[in-house]
Amino acid sequence: MPLRSRILVALASLLAVVALLGAWVDRQLLNTDDWTTTSAALLRDDAVRVPLADELASELADGSRTRAALQEALPPRLQPLAGPAGSLVADAVQRAVQRILASGKVQDAWVTLNRITHEQFVKLVEGEGTVVKGNGVVLDLRPLAKQIADRVGVDPSVVDRLPSDRGRIVIFRPQTLETLRKLADVLNVLSWLPGILALALYALAVWWAGDRPDGRRRALLATGAGLVLAALLVLVVRRIAGNQVADALTSGGPLDPAAHATWRIATTLLAELAVVVLIVGAGAMLGAWLAGAGRRARWLRARIAPGLAERPELAYGIAALVYLALVAWGPLSVLRRPLAIVIFGALLLAGVAALRAQVRRELASGALAPAPSPPAPPSPAA
Repeated sequence: MPLRSRILVALASLLAVVALLGAWVDRQLLNTDDWTTTSAALLRDDAVRVPLADELASELADGSRTRAALQEALPPRLQPLAGPAGSLVADAVQRAVQRILASGKVQDAWVTLNRITHEQFVKLVEGEGTVVKGNGVVLDLRPLAKQIADRVGVDPSVVDRLPSDRGRIVIFRPQTLETLRKLADVLNVLSWLPGILALALYALAVWWAGDRPDGRRRALLATGAGLVLAALLVLVVRRIAGNQVADALTSGGPLDPAAHATWRIATTLLAELAVVVLIVGAGAMLGAWLAGAGRRARWLRARIAPGLAERPELAYGIAALVYLALVAWGPLSVLRRPLAIVIFGALLLAGVAALRAQVRRELASGALAPAPSPPAPPSPAA
C-alpha cells in the first residue's frame, strides 16, 4: 500500500474518533428525546435512584424536625424516645420514597422534569433563552417531591416552605453555559463534518492504492484496522474520562457510585456507536482477508463460489436475512434508526457484490477450479 494511502487512513481514523464524539454530543447530550430516554434509564439504576430517594426523603422528613415534633407531643417521661422514633420515621419515609420512585407514574414525572430542563438547556446553548436569576440550568425536583409527599402521607406544602436552594439541582452554571454557547457552532459542525471527511479519506486511500497489485485489498484491510482502532480508542477514552469526571465531582465520596452510573448511562450511545464502528471495521478486515491470496481464504472462496456466482438470489438473500435478524433483535439502539439501517445495509450489499465479482472472475480464469484442499493442521511432534 503506498505511503499516501497510509497517511490518509491514519488521518481518517483520527477523524473517525472525532466523529464518534461529535455524534454522541449531538444525538444524546443535545437531543431532548434521547436525553429523556437516558433520564428514565438513570432513575431505574439503583446507584442513582437510592441517593435521589435519600435527598427527597430528607426534604420531606428531616430527622431534627421529626425529633422536635415528637418531643413536643410526647409526655416528659417518654421524651428520651423522641430521637430513636424520629430516626425510625425518617428511615420509613426513605424506604417509601424508594418504592415510589420505582413506580411508573413517578418515573413519568421524572422524565417530564428532565425534558423541561433539557429543553431549557438546549435553548440556552443555542442562544434562544435567558438565564433565570443567574442559576444557569436547574433541575427543579420540587414538583416531584410534592407528588411523593402526597403519596407518603406528608403535607405537600412542606416542600413550599423549604429554603430556596433546597430541592433544586444546578446542572450547568452561567459560566459553563457561556462557554457552551461559544462552542455551539463547533459542536454542530462536529456532528456531521468529521464523519463525512473520514469516509471520503478512507475511500480516497482505497482508490489511490489501486495502482499496485493487491493494493486496494490491502488498503481496505488497513481501513478496517483503522476503524477498529478508532472504536477501541473511544471506548478507552470513555472509561478514563468517566473515572476523571466521577472523581472530580465526588472526590471518591459516597456519591461516587452514582456519578459513575450517571456517566455510564449518559455515554451509552457513545459506546454503542463505537461498537458499531468496531463491527464495521472487523467486517472490512474479514472481507479483505477473504479476498486475499492466502490458502485458507482461497479454500473458503472456492467452497462458497458456486452459491455466490451462480445463485445471486441465495447470496443476497442470506445476507439480507442475517442483517434483518440483527435489526429485529436490536441489541444496539443505533440499529433502530432508519438512516443507520439503510447505510449499514447498503455497505453489506456492496461487500457481497464485490466478493461476487471477484469470485466470478476467478471462476472464469480457472483460479478456483478445482477447489484446493483445506490446509492441513501441523502434525504433532514425534
